[in-house]
Amino acid sequence: MNGLRRRLPSSGSLFVFEAAARHENFTRAADELNVTQPAVSRALAALEAHLGTRLFRRGKPGARLTEDGMILKNVVVSAFSQIDNALREVESRRTGKSRVTLSVSTAFTTHWLMPRISRFQAAFPEVDLRFQLISGAVSGPLGDVDLAMRYSAPGDEQGRFVMQEAYVPVIAPGDQGAGAKGDAAPLIQLEGNEMNRFPGGEGWTRGEADSQLSFSDYSVVVQAALVGQGVAAGWLNVVAHWICEQRLLPTRDSVIVRPGRACRVIQRQDGPQVDIADQVAQWLVRELREDVIRMHELYPELGIGALLDPLSDRGDGI
Repeated sequence: MNGLRRRLPSSGSLFVFEAAARHENFTRAADELNVTQPAVSRALAALEAHLGTRLFRRGKPGARLTEDGMILKNVVVSAFSQIDNALREVESRRTGKSRVTLSVSTAFTTHWLMPRISRFQAAFPEVDLRFQLISGAVSGPLGDVDLAMRYSAPGDEQGRFVMQEAYVPVIAPGDQGAGAKGDAAPLIQLEGNEMNRFPGGEGWTRGEADSQLSFSDYSVVVQAALVGQGVAAGWLNVVAHWICEQRLLPTRDSVIVRPGRACRVIQRQDGPQVDIADQVAQWLVRELREDVIRMHELYPELGIGALLDPLSDRGDGI
């Protein structure tokens, strides 16, 4: 172990390296570690200087591992996984609870999971549920979490199929324009989306709106729609609870927009929590699919029930 300490500038450099190697992006690694991107760059440069080799090829769109970097990554990932498993087992023995970590969007956690967290706790009193929250695009590898909700391209059958990705224009009951197309209501947008339209939704290209709201986090987009600030694109796996509760309504003449991806729950295949994580994954899938069935019963004209067919993955916008 003394030899290992001499080969590293600091033990923390391995944590920085693992995050950067997993994301192949220094900015995303910095966000995960809650430090600045220059701090990550400096730490990795110091590690490379200490080892006397390049671990990354810097450039756009990100940083790619060299052959030496891949050798180190494989060993570090394996070692970290073993340490994490041991710590989880120690914690479980001490608390009597199994810790399950879920990687999901802030919007899904806020608007779908939190309203039913008491049901989860009743079903899994022995589980300590932790979160890796993603405020931007829901992507990235599983990493060291137990479960992750991700969107997959057609043909990618990794993980448990939940539903086809889809969204519809939604608005709060009684909001200005509710029950109509929503033309009179302000448009609530996620930053980075094209303004004034719902992509792929024929009939929803609008003229210049007098009032628009734009947010960087989709959870805030949904919250703004809930409190009656306008019409928003409602991703069905996120807003399913509020549609079933009729706190959000599809606008009249809504079209269902299907980008062509599938929502899936990916599961870690090793560690002491595999069995309980599998049960949690089954619960998530079952609850979401029950919401899809309920939405279909409320709005059969939208054809929401077809989203439960894993082969129904056309990204045709209708």
